[in-house]
Amino acid sequence: MAARYESFLSAGVRLAAIDVDSPAQHAAMVSKLDLPFAYLSDSDRAGAIQPFGLSNPDDPRNLAYPALVLLDPEGAEVWRWVSRDFADRMPEDDVVEVVGGYGWAPVAGEAIEIGLAEPGPRAMPFEGLSFYLRGARFAALAMGLRHGHHDPSIKADSKEYVAEMDRFLADYAALKERRG
Repeated sequence: MAARYESFLSAGVRLAAIDVDSPAQHAAMVSKLDLPFAYLSDSDRAGAIQPFGLSNPDDPRNLAYPALVLLDPEGAEVWRWVSRDFADRMPEDDVVEVVGGYGWAPVAGEAIEIGLAEPGPRAMPFEGLSFYLRGARFAALAMGLRHGHHDPSIKADSKEYVAEMDRFLADYAALKERRG
């Protein structure tokens, strides 16, 4: 979403990410990925995750389903997309197309304040992201090749996930270039 941030502002959308990690872990993520939008903590899941029905009862870590929830300027929900699992993401260009359809007036970005950054114990360093993404891409490709001839839906999922990893790798390369 960060790579398309200006497109969201042009479509009248202010972005915010919400998950269960601590504010310090979010500050570390914002710094690591140079995120231009707020990353909010809902560690008890009572602020947004449960009210929006996004708690994942099948996740032993009690994480939320990754989701996109669009609220209109008055705060009413007008659209939502909920993932199947932690790795499922809607392509950012598709999200921009959806939100652009509402015809809202462009908005200005807001300065975000980054607090004390303390990465979580399992946080991946920025330099490790490309290895992770390439590994995930290769694994998805292998699963599609291994099982896709038995089940076409596996082939389709593999193809989608490979495309997602390609987008993430391109965003990673662009961020690395900006950092110098």
